[in-house]
Amino acid sequence: MLYISKNFNEIGYKHQDKLVSHLRKEEVTWEEVHSPGRRRTFCIINVPTYREGRLTYVIQVATHLRFVRKSLSNFKSNILAAFPIILVLGSLVGWVLARRSLSPIGYIASKTQSITANNLNERFTTRGTDDEMDSLIRTINEMIARLESSFKRIAEFTADASHELKTPLCALRGEAEVLLSRGRTPEEYQEGLAHFIERFDQLNRMINDLTLLSKFDSSQVELEMIPLRLDFLIQGICNFFRVLADQKKITLEVNSIQEIIVRGDRTRLQQLFTNLIDNAIKFTPEGGAIHITVEKNNGSVQVKIKDNGVGIPKEEQEKIFKRFYRVDKSRSKETGGVGLGLSISEWIAQAHQGRIEVDSELNQGSTFTVFLPSLKV
Repeated sequence: MLYISKNFNEIGYKHQDKLVSHLRKEEVTWEEVHSPGRRRTFCIINVPTYREGRLTYVIQVATHLRFVRKSLSNFKSNILAAFPIILVLGSLVGWVLARRSLSPIGYIASKTQSITANNLNERFTTRGTDDEMDSLIRTINEMIARLESSFKRIAEFTADASHELKTPLCALRGEAEVLLSRGRTPEEYQEGLAHFIERFDQLNRMINDLTLLSKFDSSQVELEMIPLRLDFLIQGICNFFRVLADQKKITLEVNSIQEIIVRGDRTRLQQLFTNLIDNAIKFTPEGGAIHITVEKNNGSVQVKIKDNGVGIPKEEQEKIFKRFYRVDKSRSKETGGVGLGLSISEWIAQAHQGRIEVDSELNQGSTFTVFLPSLKV
């Protein structure tokens, strides 16, 4: 010992031999010493001093830990005193924030209860914060818009179907009353009954189409998707309609069909192209021509059915795929159509991941183009 203060000596610190060995390994060491006869604990810091790389001196400074323990005790007391206040304030602030956060949910719940099938045009109002709640409100508005569109389509479909079914039924009743108004010859009765059968066949086709469309809407129609030769399918349909075309003196040509394989339902694709070719023959005047082309283009198959018939006005072309829509209702009645064929054709094309496009000019003819994905072999 070179020097020791009086207060340090009162601590009763006993020098330990291992202290020097510890200081050779570490720059500074700490020790806690319990002074004999005292309750206080002292903390001693040992700092080594070197000369020419050799440990020469060790400086030891001690201080009691009373102020540290007192600070810890005061901190503990303050925490215990502040905890109830923090708990109350935290609960109050949390309740207020929760109320503000959940208030849009209450608005959505009350607004949703007020929306029925009669006021689907109403929408929720966003808060303008562009947060998750506004995103939820926008999603609900989009859902309501889809429901409104579906309800409108159902209402229009029901009204159109009722009208289309009512017309032939009223005609049948009128014809029956005429037949029963006075005595008729057997030939007249046979002619009337034959006319009834034609009407019944028309009603039966309409009901079958309505049933098919309702199954389309409810996704109850299962497609048997298999690889098939589309060129063979088109050629077979054209051979079937060539007799009908010859009767109207219409030229039906199939231009350079190449081998094309697609994945699809044979029955539905036959129905699709049968509808389009049948319409082309119906609305092409005597002596006209129909050209059908099947070709590949950029990974897809294009089937073009071009005629030089009556054509479709520009303003009507976006509506022709709607159900029961007919450009010329008087002409459609003459040909026996009810405006469902193109709706069915469009659904079949979409079910095959394809689409139908129309390009037409009035009194110049129409071109219906069916796009289908080709199958790579």
